[in-house]
Amino acid sequence: MRTRYLLLFLALFCWGFVGAGMAWGQDDGQRYSLVLRGVHLNEALEELARVTEIDLIYSSELVSDLVAYCNGRDMPAERLLQCILAESELDYVRSSAGTYVIIESLEDSPLFGHVAGRVVDDATGAPLPYANVLLADAAAGTTTDAAGLFSFASVLSGSHRLFVTYVGYETAVDSVRIEPGSRNRLEIGLTRSTLSMEPIVVDGLTQRLPSRALGTGTLAVDDRLTGAIGTPDVARAAAGMSGVSIRHPLADLHIQGDDAGEHLTLLDGAPVRDPVTLGRHLSAFSPLAIQRITVHKAGFGASHGSHLSGVIEVEHDVSIQGSSTATVHVDPVSVSGKAEGKVSLSNDRNAVGMISLRSSMWDVFRDPGLESLLDRWNAVDPIFAGIWIREPVTTESLAARRHLPDLAFTDLHGAARAEITPFSTLHASAFRATNRIGSELAIINADDASELDRMMLTRDEYDWTNWAGQVRYTWLANARSAMTLQLLASGNTSSYRYLSLYEDVPSGTRSVEPYAEELRPSLEGFVGSGEVNTIHEYTARATYSRSLAPDRHLDVSLEATNVDSWFELGNHFVAPFSHAADAWHVTGYAEGRLSVGLHTTIEPGSRLTYLPERQTFYAEPRLAVRFDGQADAIGHYALRVAGGLYRQFIPSFALTSSGPTSAVPFVRFWLPSDRSMAPPRSYHLSAEALFLPSDRWTASVEAYRKWHPRLLTVDYVALLQNLPAVRPRPDPTPLDQSDFIAATTGRSLGGSIRLAYRTVRHAASLRYGYSLSERRYPDRFEDRLLPVPWNEPHRLAAEARYGITSFLSIHVDAETTWGRRWALRRTYYDYLAPALQQSAFPPFDLDHPERHTLPAYVDLDLGLSYDLELRPLTVRVSALIANVFDRHNVYDWSLEASGDRYRTVDRSLPGRRPVLSIRLAY
Repeated sequence: MRTRYLLLFLALFCWGFVGAGMAWGQDDGQRYSLVLRGVHLNEALEELARVTEIDLIYSSELVSDLVAYCNGRDMPAERLLQCILAESELDYVRSSAGTYVIIESLEDSPLFGHVAGRVVDDATGAPLPYANVLLADAAAGTTTDAAGLFSFASVLSGSHRLFVTYVGYETAVDSVRIEPGSRNRLEIGLTRSTLSMEPIVVDGLTQRLPSRALGTGTLAVDDRLTGAIGTPDVARAAAGMSGVSIRHPLADLHIQGDDAGEHLTLLDGAPVRDPVTLGRHLSAFSPLAIQRITVHKAGFGASHGSHLSGVIEVEHDVSIQGSSTATVHVDPVSVSGKAEGKVSLSNDRNAVGMISLRSSMWDVFRDPGLESLLDRWNAVDPIFAGIWIREPVTTESLAARRHLPDLAFTDLHGAARAEITPFSTLHASAFRATNRIGSELAIINADDASELDRMMLTRDEYDWTNWAGQVRYTWLANARSAMTLQLLASGNTSSYRYLSLYEDVPSGTRSVEPYAEELRPSLEGFVGSGEVNTIHEYTARATYSRSLAPDRHLDVSLEATNVDSWFELGNHFVAPFSHAADAWHVTGYAEGRLSVGLHTTIEPGSRLTYLPERQTFYAEPRLAVRFDGQADAIGHYALRVAGGLYRQFIPSFALTSSGPTSAVPFVRFWLPSDRSMAPPRSYHLSAEALFLPSDRWTASVEAYRKWHPRLLTVDYVALLQNLPAVRPRPDPTPLDQSDFIAATTGRSLGGSIRLAYRTVRHAASLRYGYSLSERRYPDRFEDRLLPVPWNEPHRLAAEARYGITSFLSIHVDAETTWGRRWALRRTYYDYLAPALQQSAFPPFDLDHPERHTLPAYVDLDLGLSYDLELRPLTVRVSALIANVFDRHNVYDWSLEASGDRYRTVDRSLPGRRPVLSIRLAY
């Protein structure tokens, strides 16, 4: 108080001594610029005096603990001073001689203060996104953003208890003192829980305080997927949650009954358009490079984008304990390596970086399980083989066969994170993957009746490259706001060739090799089908997050995206056609959180997208309501209801392959919406409940309903009618989207229930899911509403992890699905019926795929993991027996003639197979 009165007296003295005749302090036309972020107020005032040459008087004690934020551009000196003092609760007076005196504000002190901060991993310093922060005494809560930042505005002064929770980490409890007018900044470190088990997969609802964290979907917490048995895979980890299914052997994910192209995979926010997997054998990303997976299902919020079914968010692992580490992982298919290090910056800040490289080992060691899979998957379809070589083919007539599968892939990941200031972070990452799947097949078809043999030589070649990169800068602008600026770029380039050649060979020949080698050079001149596709995306995004009050929060964002896509497609039935698109999308969203007491949260939001190509704005309003509580009978519980309108502005399509073999069953391409086709849209309604009767038991239930009033699909009838295949093949015909894409409708509904038990060393879960997904197909199947080919109506899965000792554990995984329709290869439904005007293959009617039901899929895997400490090395050896019962599960059927009727030919998945993997960490 004495300092305040002394400064006030000094100011009045100076004012009266100089007189009122001088007006130096008024705007004299001079303009200055000064940008300050988190600078100590004393330094900021010194810089102001140096730049503007004004006279300042203040007590160093008065400004010692304060910081300044100011983005002043082209301002008078006095306006810059106001900007610097705006959040300091200080004021100033000016004498007529031009001297500025900094004083404490003479207004009454406010009763409220602000608190903001960052939640990090205590050991590595890595930010923890979507952690839950509860200011219990203020009856308010929030979640951290992608950079681990949070803020509370206008918190009543006094002491408050702060709870921070995050799956896989111990709860942190702290106290914070809010002084009137104060702006507190905290860094809270969480300690990891010790869990001797596989990566934790928690679906949408999980024990967090408060229930607003329920909308984050599925989270695989920082076990880096390297504890998995076999080749670790993002797809398999995500499929461990309710509502997400994975089709074997391709391992393409489907979220709650929708097509694989109706959700998007994001790597650090950048889209990866073709994260192809192949069952247990291949994975989309290097296992060592990934830290966290989050799946957003029906009813996801406005901040997660415009997609029809959901989003899979994959995050790079940029966390490190110590100064440097190195890890090597070897499995039957690939070898992966990772190196990471830490660099100390000024002011006790750190920068960490990671680089990871993975490569296939096919040229060194051919995994028998993968070789068996490729061999079975590339089985010859007798009907289509007969169409191509123009003579009848049966499984008995395939007198000799030779199959040469080929496989190659590499991927490179790099990521870095630097702490620029205590509450600002720069994050950058990049990814590039090259993949190749090929197969050469030679068979001799022997017709005893005509005594003429015919050689068929085919080759599938599918190459694709994915790349993605992003730079993100996030900072706490003040005690109430956070900002994020991000630049993203990604691309996918793919090419596919299906080559085929048919030659007569001497009657009775049973040896394939000599003729195959002789015909191989001639194969290059015969093309059955082909595809070339590229898509590039570039995005600039700015996000502003502000705490309006302890119980009210608002996020707003604006982004601009350029999409460049081009492709050329064609096959045996469809002559080549092409399409090019170059489009801009401008999108903004606003999403709020309103807490009604401590138990209920309302989350309204909406996206607004402008498509210059169509000169149209598209709105996507969304809403979620959450509630958490506690009852004596059931313990803690949480509820969530959400829904809204969802669109997709870059739809994905798949063109079915038409060859008698199918190492690649379809080729996928992406098209930004053009002026000829409006984007698809869907309405979601979902409800979820979580029950936590004890620390060990968890039960969850979910239900969803989706209405699809507008979907887009490949129009096979239009392609076959308008582009009949001819030889020699013509040049590609440029087409508008409306020439080969058609609009349709559909619906999806379903639900699941999951029961889980977990201790420090043991874990088990049981889940059942039901799904019904139906759609119409333009000009086909009498325009009926049919179940979709990929839907698995019933799925029952059980998992168990038992820690025999602290270093030895056993794993059991069991799964069964039943009720899948469209049992024949897709080529029958997509080409035979419309192209050959033949739908009847007694007793099979291709106009009724809903009547063709496959037998149930059943699988049981047993595994053992052994952890060994050989300091400084940590070794994990994992062994697995996949498909213990040696069951040859049927993926689909082909047909072959048997008199005047047709019988099925199974295309089955591999039987029992061992898998071994080793991980070394330094």
